[in-house]
Amino acid sequence: MITDAVPDVSQQFTTGLDLIIGLGTDFFSFIVVAALVAVFAFYFGGDRLVPLIAALYAGIPLYQFFAYKESVGDNPYLLVGLYVVLVVLSLLAFSGLSYFAGGALGFLKMGGLSILTAGLILAIAVHILPVGSIYSFSEPAKALFASDQAFFWWLLAPLAGLFLFGRS
Repeated sequence: MITDAVPDVSQQFTTGLDLIIGLGTDFFSFIVVAALVAVFAFYFGGDRLVPLIAALYAGIPLYQFFAYKESVGDNPYLLVGLYVVLVVLSLLAFSGLSYFAGGALGFLKMGGLSILTAGLILAIAVHILPVGSIYSFSEPAKALFASDQAFFWWLLAPLAGLFLFGRS
């Protein structure tokens, strides 16, 4: 029997598995946030992603120019909670925008918008919110979200996704 002709499948499997586990640990925060947004979209309906995205955008200037931020102090949990409250209030205000989603989104479109929305959330967390003192992002995740150019593209990504996926 010739042993040179038999490929080493276990080595290739181990290498592939190590790659998948490495990507999972490097982008754990992105995977978790994308899953939470997808659960939100599946539970409340894909048409609720439009008001959520609008609320995330509206929450940025509301948080940055909040007049009583000094009374909240420097507690990062309270500051993140303040942003979440502002986003929830904006979500309630923008709930009528679900009409513009163009009906029910398909499974793949909803998944794509969930991924783009998760990227927007993490970009906002890295650039605007004091999440760095609560959670330490891995170096690959920082490289994906930390630069100003990446922040611009993550701000643009859900809008492009709504344009592409919102059209039937």
